[in-house]
Amino acid sequence: MTDVSGALPIGMALLSALMFALTFVFVRVGVKSASTTTALWLTLFVNVVFLWGWSLLVYGWQFEQWWEWRYFFLSGVFAPLLGRLFQFQGMAKLGANITTPLTLTHPVISVVLAILFLGEEVTNLGLLGALMVVLGSVVVGAQGGQNPTRSLQNVSRIYLLLPLVASLSYGISIVFRKIGIDIGSDAVTAAAVTCTSSWFFSTLYVLFTGAVGEIRCSRRELGFFVLAGIFSSLGPVLLYAALQFEGLVVIAPLAATTPLFVLLVSYVFIRADEIFTPQVVAGTVATVAGVILVTTYGLA
Repeated sequence: MTDVSGALPIGMALLSALMFALTFVFVRVGVKSASTTTALWLTLFVNVVFLWGWSLLVYGWQFEQWWEWRYFFLSGVFAPLLGRLFQFQGMAKLGANITTPLTLTHPVISVVLAILFLGEEVTNLGLLGALMVVLGSVVVGAQGGQNPTRSLQNVSRIYLLLPLVASLSYGISIVFRKIGIDIGSDAVTAAAVTCTSSWFFSTLYVLFTGAVGEIRCSRRELGFFVLAGIFSSLGPVLLYAALQFEGLVVIAPLAATTPLFVLLVSYVFIRADEIFTPQVVAGTVATVAGVILVTTYGLA
């Protein structure tokens, strides 16, 4: 996979990870007093407005055969909705340094499901590369979540299920996305349906839990949420576009390199001092080497 057409989906998958990294950084920089519920609901709302405006303007109305969009709707239920919900709960119970690495194992689930149910095959070197990408991302993600830390000695180990269920949700979500995009849908509308599903159920959650009063923010925070929403809209579009041209066993690990981009972007804009720790360097080397193996050898 050395030609331009082969490099295109690889580039789009990595750009997708960068878009989600920028989303995280904008929320991190912008939030001062707003709640997590506010950040989640508002960014999803921006996703819906931005993506549907783009879809209707470029592609028009295309839901005469609405049933074929079911996979994108199901994908949105699993992620970002359930994935973020269990991830945030895991962070509250276990801390980010435990939750983040466990959640980042989701590409392994995606690869296994793709091999078992989608009939995809991967070379030994491609599989090694995928595992290196996941391992590198886990190491980097663990370093990025060092501040709000807790010890497993102080909490029940049953809470470990929270990040593991989050990982499962993310892993299943991208499988549904691959199935849906292979039907022949366009990436923009697919992303719009996925985000609408997440926003719809997050709205129901807010209404039934009485958390409507929590959704408030300052004008400055709103500006950052809008920027975060735009970048998190581009992320799934690029991911769907990558899945149109390449197998899930290749794209899933590459799209999970977000923690690496988060630390790089944070260093540029926030000047995080811990960026060059030995663990981060090792994780970065493993990720880059894994990307090279995946892009060079990839599918069988």
